[in-house]
Amino acid sequence: MDNAIQKILIIGGGPTEIGHETELDAACVQVIQAFKKQGIRPLLIDNNPFSSALESVQPTNMFIQAVTADNVQRIIEKEHPDAILPTVGGVLAISVIQELQENGVLADNNVQTLGIPGNAIMDINNPDRLNSVLKHVGVPIIASETVGTLDEAVNVAASIGYPVIVKPIAPRIDTNRILCESEAELISAVTRGFSWSRFKQCVIEQSIVGYKEVELVSVRDAMGTQVLIAGLENIDPIGIHSGDSMVVTPTLTLSNAEYQELRDTAFAINNQFNFTGVVHTHFALQTNPENFYVTKVTPYNDRGTSLAACATGYPIAYVAANLYLNQRLTEVRLPDIYHFKQTALLEPSLDHVVVRIPIWPFEDVPNADQHLGTVMKSVGSTIGIGRSTEEAILKAIRSSQFSPKDELPSMSDLSDSQIISQLIHPRSSRILVLLEALRRGYQVDELTELTKIDPFYFVILQHILDVRENVQSHPLDPLALKQGRYYGFGDGMIARMWQVDIDTVRSIGRGNNILPTYKGIEPSAGELLKSPTGYYSTFEFENESEQLSDHTVLVLGRGGNQLGPNASADYFTAEMLKQLHKSGYETVIMNTNPNAGSLTSMLTDKQIIDPVQLGDIMNVINMEHPVRIFVPGNRHFLTRELRRRKFPVSVLPPDQEGRSELLTDHATIGLDLFVTEHHVVPILASDLRSDEGIATTLAQITLMRAPASVNPQQLSQLLDHANEYLASHKRTGMVQLLYTTNGSQPPVFVGVRPTRLTTIAFLNKVTGINWVRMLVRQALGEIDEDLIAKLDIDIRSDRRSQMRGTFPFKQLQLPDQLGLTTQEVGARISFGTLDPEPDE
Repeated sequence: MDNAIQKILIIGGGPTEIGHETELDAACVQVIQAFKKQGIRPLLIDNNPFSSALESVQPTNMFIQAVTADNVQRIIEKEHPDAILPTVGGVLAISVIQELQENGVLADNNVQTLGIPGNAIMDINNPDRLNSVLKHVGVPIIASETVGTLDEAVNVAASIGYPVIVKPIAPRIDTNRILCESEAELISAVTRGFSWSRFKQCVIEQSIVGYKEVELVSVRDAMGTQVLIAGLENIDPIGIHSGDSMVVTPTLTLSNAEYQELRDTAFAINNQFNFTGVVHTHFALQTNPENFYVTKVTPYNDRGTSLAACATGYPIAYVAANLYLNQRLTEVRLPDIYHFKQTALLEPSLDHVVVRIPIWPFEDVPNADQHLGTVMKSVGSTIGIGRSTEEAILKAIRSSQFSPKDELPSMSDLSDSQIISQLIHPRSSRILVLLEALRRGYQVDELTELTKIDPFYFVILQHILDVRENVQSHPLDPLALKQGRYYGFGDGMIARMWQVDIDTVRSIGRGNNILPTYKGIEPSAGELLKSPTGYYSTFEFENESEQLSDHTVLVLGRGGNQLGPNASADYFTAEMLKQLHKSGYETVIMNTNPNAGSLTSMLTDKQIIDPVQLGDIMNVINMEHPVRIFVPGNRHFLTRELRRRKFPVSVLPPDQEGRSELLTDHATIGLDLFVTEHHVVPILASDLRSDEGIATTLAQITLMRAPASVNPQQLSQLLDHANEYLASHKRTGMVQLLYTTNGSQPPVFVGVRPTRLTTIAFLNKVTGINWVRMLVRQALGEIDEDLIAKLDIDIRSDRRSQMRGTFPFKQLQLPDQLGLTTQEVGARISFGTLDPEPDE
């Protein structure tokens, strides 16, 4: 281990956006834990108010600032860290590191970059230089050329021949590739690419659209020892961004020779660059003749490494953190929570299949183009885990929560011409269109030709339809129920097919011993003796899980990330789990978001990756017998159905809509308070604005700024009114009273609503008090006079702070759109100087 390293500055990923959600912060939390265990002081810069990692470092080590080269330079010159870590900050952190390297800041301050050698940082962010290194390794490279003007781009594209791909050099966001079929498309793509590139340059390269896309995730130590963690196979071909593709692991359609060749190539590239830690390598394969290219090398954490960790149970971020300190794979012990004495030198093997399905924002941004292409549009994803590919696909679909009643949506209303159009020009409903095409009798070879999807997956989808037909045509038949459940159909789906209620389906299951068993998610395919912490359900004989304890709380996660409060909801869930543990409970979480920080094993005693649907939840309840079940406020159907069955349900985070009482749809001041049966605790008064000034509706309030623009007398009037109102209108929890102001006139009360999840995160950072934990303690009955008396809050503080919502409009090619709260993809927080930050 490198004992010279005592202080490490970690670069965070900034606000959630298309391209990264909570997976970077989740990895950062694990890295911080590993560093602390080694006695190293971690510093962290980030301006994401929904960051759990910021809660994981001491306040003196926390720098809530925009992630820019200037801000990082100031921290370096003040704190003098021994090393800097960019691998949990995504593309943004790599861009910042590159800039600091170019201007000599790292060398001048003797700061070592961990994970990625300096020359490698320059290479991986420049497709031209990357190709030069790949050529040296002997890897086939794609014909390409760098351009700095539109004229150059047009000439290069004409020489390569359309279609071509445009890639910006050193992008500030995760843009990947733009496909161009014509000169007009090229000009548009290059213009956008120049704006995304730090150097105003792009690479034009030959198109490989239609090739199979495969990704390998590996780890490497400083001595060159390597382990392949997982192979990820994109069901959709090159031409659809990997973030918008259905992805399966392990790889199912590669021959062993193909897989080994890609493995050898990935390892050779890692050696050439001398990477340490985790590396995610993308390949494009032409299956006939057998030919492949390397399309991307990312030696840092991203959604692919998160999926690999979730699928295998291998703690990638934790292991990588130790490798950054020059430990060898044979010296790194997997954490005790993994329940086996094993070093990190373990190449995972799986006895299950994992399928990831993206979630898109089009319901909240209906004017966006819903066609899928080379620019990523999804904002989240869900996974399904099963013993068969069919089960994994169906559980992933069910987990994407198309319906709260666990139904499989139909595309039967599409005309044949619409089906063909969507097969050729895919949209977000891709998987459902494929199923509908098969239902209508399209042949596998036809569909393979139209979509470039491997025929293997059409055989699997056809089998799903055959099973569905058998279940539907044999109502109340135990054999049909057994087959349907085994291949992933949920109780709600089967109830719908049989036109009965879910309790009838479950009764037939119990009466015929058709019951779920739980299988562990760990890297040895069941060979290791001790129990893992991660599980999924299936319908086989051997059960690997049992009741955790008689003092367990079941927490239901929010599922895949969506626009609105979901990034803050995962932060809320993570903090909630910490408090439950502190309050003496053992915790089980159900969730299906592979990027969720709340699914990391260090936060819970057991993680169950199953659809958060009624039947699956009741299966877990039957096994765990929890003393309490926490259900998110947006899951009204689940709350109602669980309460109807007399289960001990608490709603937390609270319902954000149903408990609002509004006199008007307009407010300029918000007063947030924590309310108990006997206390009203004012927390913060803030201005409520839209991103472009005064908000005309509550939905346009996407900016909070404190302190509020009120004079001392008006603030006193706000506080007096709040006490009077809450004395006569009993509420508990966190509430926001809304007001309008006009000059020096007394504020006018316009309504009350539960404090939004995004606002709770903001209040945590502003006050230094964890209000999520306060809400949990309130739900558990732990609030007392002493706790309230110790709350140190200055409602009249003049410390300036601001939280501004961020939106996905640039990536969706809607740059001039005014954002609503339902369209927020994330947020950024700042203190002190509150001038608007430029959008990057």
